[in-house]
Amino acid sequence: MDNYLDKKLLDKVISRFLSKEERLLYGKVINMENVISERALTPEHFVDLLRAEAPHKQVAAEFDLSLTELLEILKEIEEKIENRIEKVSTETRWLDCTNVVSGTFETNENRKYFYTEGL
Repeated sequence: MDNYLDKKLLDKVISRFLSKEERLLYGKVINMENVISERALTPEHFVDLLRAEAPHKQVAAEFDLSLTELLEILKEIEEKIENRIEKVSTETRWLDCTNVVSGTFETNENRKYFYTEGL
């Protein structure tokens, strides 16, 4: 799958299969990590920034959790996401509808249209 579809699938899994609390916690951590990664010049710099700024400790305090509890919850959430993505990927059927749709919509030879069953 390409990055666009991977991102769409991840978003769908997060919105459908995580509880509101899990989405809030996971989203907060991912957003903080993304902000730091945008500033990091190298992977090593990213790790250094994580250590220095301790965003996971900030999130743990915000949610009244210990750092260990937060990391365990994040691990469970990531496992839940990975398992669901794997299940959806194996159970989803992709039907190429490009020929059918191209007569109805403006066509772009670099674009494909798919119908999915299973999401």
